[in-house]
Amino acid sequence: MELLKVYKCFISSPGDCKEEREICEQVIKEINNGLAQYLGINFTPFMWEYDVLPDIGKNGQEIIDEYIKKSHYDIFIGIMKNRFGHPTKKAGSGTEHEFNDALERKKKSSKSIPKIFFFFGKDSVDIDHPEIDKIVAQRKLVKEFKSCIQDNGLYVDFENKDGFKKELKEKLELFIKENSPLSNPNEKAQEVDTIIEKLNQDLENSLKTYNEKSPVWIEPIISSKREVPNNPNKNMEHKIEISSIIDGPKDIIIKAPAEFGLTSLAHYIKLEAWNKGKTFLYFNAKNTKKHKVIKDLKRESEDYYKKEIKEIDCIILDSVCFEELGMMPLIKNVCTEFTEIPILILNTLDNNFFLKSDEDDKVEIKRPFTNYYLLPLPKNELRSVVNSYTKDKALTEDNDTILEKVTKDLETLNLHRTVKNCLSVLRASSRIGSEYSPINRTKLLETILSSIFEDYEIPTYHDKKPDIKDCNFVLGYFCQYLVEKNDFEFTESIFKTVLKDFCEQNFIELDLTYLLNLLVDNSILTHNKFTQAIYFRNSYWVFYFIAQRMKMNKEFLESVYSQKKYVDFPEIIEFYTGIDRNRDDALETLNQDLLETLQTVKTKVNIPDTINPYKSFSWKPKIENLEREEKKIGEDIVSSGLPDEVKDKYSDKYYNQIKPYNQVINTVLRDYSFLVLMQQVSASSRALRNSDFVNHKMKSELLNNITVAWLEINKLLIALSPILADRGKATFEGAKFELADDDFAIDDPNVKRTAVLLAVPTNVVRFFKDDLFSAKMGPLLIKKAENESNSLIKHELMLLLIAERPKHWNKVVDNYIINLDKNSFYLSDVLSVLKYNINFNATELGDKRILNLLAKKCRAKHLYQKKNPDLGLINKMK
Repeated sequence: MELLKVYKCFISSPGDCKEEREICEQVIKEINNGLAQYLGINFTPFMWEYDVLPDIGKNGQEIIDEYIKKSHYDIFIGIMKNRFGHPTKKAGSGTEHEFNDALERKKKSSKSIPKIFFFFGKDSVDIDHPEIDKIVAQRKLVKEFKSCIQDNGLYVDFENKDGFKKELKEKLELFIKENSPLSNPNEKAQEVDTIIEKLNQDLENSLKTYNEKSPVWIEPIISSKREVPNNPNKNMEHKIEISSIIDGPKDIIIKAPAEFGLTSLAHYIKLEAWNKGKTFLYFNAKNTKKHKVIKDLKRESEDYYKKEIKEIDCIILDSVCFEELGMMPLIKNVCTEFTEIPILILNTLDNNFFLKSDEDDKVEIKRPFTNYYLLPLPKNELRSVVNSYTKDKALTEDNDTILEKVTKDLETLNLHRTVKNCLSVLRASSRIGSEYSPINRTKLLETILSSIFEDYEIPTYHDKKPDIKDCNFVLGYFCQYLVEKNDFEFTESIFKTVLKDFCEQNFIELDLTYLLNLLVDNSILTHNKFTQAIYFRNSYWVFYFIAQRMKMNKEFLESVYSQKKYVDFPEIIEFYTGIDRNRDDALETLNQDLLETLQTVKTKVNIPDTINPYKSFSWKPKIENLEREEKKIGEDIVSSGLPDEVKDKYSDKYYNQIKPYNQVINTVLRDYSFLVLMQQVSASSRALRNSDFVNHKMKSELLNNITVAWLEINKLLIALSPILADRGKATFEGAKFELADDDFAIDDPNVKRTAVLLAVPTNVVRFFKDDLFSAKMGPLLIKKAENESNSLIKHELMLLLIAERPKHWNKVVDNYIINLDKNSFYLSDVLSVLKYNINFNATELGDKRILNLLAKKCRAKHLYQKKNPDLGLINKMK
């Protein structure tokens, strides 16, 4: 590695230039991280207040002079505004004194060192200031000094701090180009400027939401743990600094759901890496294939950085969904080819849009990766987004009011707290104002789409803007076309040809070029960089337009139902039922299909509904109790329809597990329709959530069947828990059961098996609660929880109520606690979930108070063996 040529910058100014001196440090740091390092140069600032040691027996200027001479600085940066400074023995002020010394050195130097830059600023003067006469006198001295030095070279005037920063940066960058040790500094500088411009542009583009740039960059929370506690101190315990990823790149997977800003994070990391002298190569995994990825990465390195890929410090792979066809072989190829280059994988967890998978796709990657997690924004970060947005849009409504509304809207819509989701809600609500009330995602997207059409500029030759209903109609048809051919990439030519014919058949006049440009410019559609194919950037827009088509075309609606397309894409039903919240045809179809799948699963798997070890477990289950329950479970499993591998696990204590565990699970899921069942539960839950105005009996019937399906999933996970504890994970066509390493880092195999079995109820709730719950669902869920006869399902519904806390939830949970056995596992599990929500999930003080009270009641009930402990006993609990 070549050594940098170091130039020391002495910064001289009177006392009123404190902010400008700080700007000097900031600019030097930025330039060192940017152009300077790439042209072989480094600047170090030298200021007497930081670098000069005090000394007894000499006056201040003598001490400064001595250290200045020893410093052998290369650049003199002088700054003056209104103040000239105190006189010294040799000059009218310390700054003039230091300037004269610099000028004298320069005249004696054969290399014309130091380079002198002098900046004169304009600060406003308060004429009513009590010391106005002194200020005017000082300003006069500054003007006299300025006129004296103009014969010795150029000086620079600046209007304000931003102007000073700009001028100083330009002068130092010119110095770099003139003094770079490289043979081609201008050419290299142009190359660096081009790269920096591209890096900044990539980040800016990634921050756009519907053609609006995010008004503020919010640094995301990267954690080594999945959950972020409300207590900021605990949050910092697991927070991973972005700088640590850049300074010491290693093999990392950052996991997050869609819309969490993984792509923006990737572009931010590569920009910051470049500013630190590192080269991080960004690549979107959606833009290549497994057999082309190596060639494409090498080409991207050459095109973007003008570097061979061996010079790259880290490869960033974005848009990675491990279940997607070809993705694992693609990653394996990258890991195998570039063994010496760290790889940062950005893994979108729920990006299962139109995925295809295959058993041949299962490959083993031996390279160890560290897992990190991108977390939702805390409320104070949402506040930053809201404040910046309201300022940018000049909104008059109170910021706190808007923040509370956005926070509530995100909760109502079941959307994560992310910058993009926050901006989406802000855009929708700011357009409609007080009339806007979020109902579901369908309504939100409808509102956003309307605002996009309203804002988008039209070419001058247009008489009027196109009708948004016409656009919805034709885009619904186009998405039907994509679904039916099962290929979601298309060309501009296909887009226009397909829709031209459709418009002519339906007597619709529509400028398709305008429509396409609108969709691309607002990031609804995007281009594949390498193939130039077009695709929907976010899958929910496809579901939105398909839902519109289902409403308008009965034939297509029936084909979605008959082919069970919603099993692959539960969001279709979510957006369809969200149109008017009265799609009883959807609930009727889902109910019937769910019953058929349940019958298939029950018949083939043949595990009795009575399997429930939790009823017999105590507050803290012992290993011998687990073994006794396993024996009971085993009797049912051996006579069931599950594969031999699962049966053998119970009947043969020394079962040899050579066959990979995921093959066992795959067999179960493939043969017994569990993947279909889980997807149907997800679709049915979303439909139920959006069906406010459907007949209440139909809603109750669907919820009953959903919980029956929960029971089947419970039974399967109970049966598989010993194998899951031993092997750790299972995947099949997008469905995955996997142990969280942090939660199950247990060495003792018996203790681990117990922990896995006991975690089943909370995990079943976690699988489906976001699909099922909304505030409007509260009364129906509470009624179901109170009347449920199956103890396991009743328990899981109570856990759901604790997690989501609809109106009157605490009364129902309190009554449940009272009626539980004082030593039961169910009681201890309720306590665990209450504690989890206190630490990680509750944001309102009222909720925390109630959660704490119920948690104390659980402990008091167990400790004092009272069915319903009074407040005195409860308050004894700490």
